[in-house]
Amino acid sequence: MPILNFLVEKECRGLLMGKCLIFLLVLIPFALFSETFTSHCRNYPPELYFDGNKCIGVIPDLVSDIVSELGHDIKWLNAPWVRSYREAKKGKVDILIRHSMTAERESVLRAITYGYDTRHLTFFVAPNFNGEITSYADLANLNIGAIRGVFYSPKFSNLDPNTLTLVGTSEQLVAMLELGRIDVVVTSASQRIELFEQRFAKADFVDSFTNAFYISVVKGGNAMPIYDALAAKMLEYRKIGKISQYYEKYGAVPPQQEDDVNARKLLPTQ
Repeated sequence: MPILNFLVEKECRGLLMGKCLIFLLVLIPFALFSETFTSHCRNYPPELYFDGNKCIGVIPDLVSDIVSELGHDIKWLNAPWVRSYREAKKGKVDILIRHSMTAERESVLRAITYGYDTRHLTFFVAPNFNGEITSYADLANLNIGAIRGVFYSPKFSNLDPNTLTLVGTSEQLVAMLELGRIDVVVTSASQRIELFEQRFAKADFVDSFTNAFYISVVKGGNAMPIYDALAAKMLEYRKIGKISQYYEKYGAVPPQQEDDVNARKLLPTQ
């Protein structure tokens, strides 16, 4: 360990043997057990985004502070969610942030809750669409555009996948809806709803549900040994209201902090 050798040489030079031994007893455990974990960042301001090469925002700040309190560091890498989840399945990333949960993801990720909100799925229709959409039954025979890899709601997940046209970006959905290549688009505040609001008619149907937010330790990653400590520290932050401070720093609305007993009754979601 070059860093440890450097510190020993620097600090022990000129010290009495007894003092040097005390220094080593304090330093060595920290040097041996301190780790740098990898996590992925993407551009979703103000919750997470890049300022140059630095990942900042509500959630990176929150997670970095908690991991630092536990004596470790995080190396942030730029990756979209689809790649993050693919890497997690291979154990090539340690911690994922700002996501929800599905049954499939539970096999890969061990989640830690940091809040809840009410999510509203909104549906926008193509210019030449003449039907009505008042329920999921009305969507059953339509060509629905959505973002690949995104979980929208528990009920939306029950749609026949053959009715979905999946793409990589909201901008692609705008173009396809404009051309009538799809009948309807599903979106929400988390998926650039502002791109559709001024250009397309909104369906009457809205799917509203309670949505939990998580960070997760990857089960096949290097951070699993700190999962319990990380979860305990996050719960402490929630109880003392500290999570809200991170949101307020960036001018964002804090998530709800519900009682954990009630929270366990919620369906896992993204």
